[in-house]
Amino acid sequence: MKMIYIIGVIIAGGFAFYLASCTNKSSEKHKQTTTKQDTSRLKAYHTKENTFEDLRNLAFTATPEKLGISLPNYKTIVFGVIMDWEMDGATVTTVSYQTGDASLYMSTGGAIIGGGQYQNVSNAAKEFVLKAQSFLEKTTQTTSTPTPPKNLVKFYLLTNKGIFVGQEEMKNFENNSSIWLTLFEQANNVITELRLTTGN
Repeated sequence: MKMIYIIGVIIAGGFAFYLASCTNKSSEKHKQTTTKQDTSRLKAYHTKENTFEDLRNLAFTATPEKLGISLPNYKTIVFGVIMDWEMDGATVTTVSYQTGDASLYMSTGGAIIGGGQYQNVSNAAKEFVLKAQSFLEKTTQTTSTPTPPKNLVKFYLLTNKGIFVGQEEMKNFENNSSIWLTLFEQANNVITELRLTTGN
């Protein structure tokens, strides 16, 4: 699978930097090809400590109020998705919100933060969250948010009624049998656009 290879390269290559301040540069959404954005103002910052857990925990504290969005109370609405992907003992966490904000955290160290300031990332993040709404009925409500065990992918859906979770074995994505496949593909789109924004 194409995206498994991409993430494997990220982890194996020691991709460890923070995208601390993105410029508010926009680009046209690609169809078949992707237009590269100007990343000349992006700065990479190495950190002395691995802050994966802090960043991941912070992602779960997001609320509609904090994001500046208003949601009706009569319906359960997904406003954010946190996908944890276990790979070879490491975890890759993709975070997306209804606002278009998106980030990528790695348990091996490093992250891409604030990618939603780029239109291509924002579009992908919004599509990911929108798609997650149709998967809500496949999840169960939870108050616990652990990272997944080996060869498992977890989807945490953040809603105005609490956090819901669903999970799938990686092998079912690889053989295209998973009922979560289309949501997983949307998550991969977010990852791809985040990588393109950094020029990697």
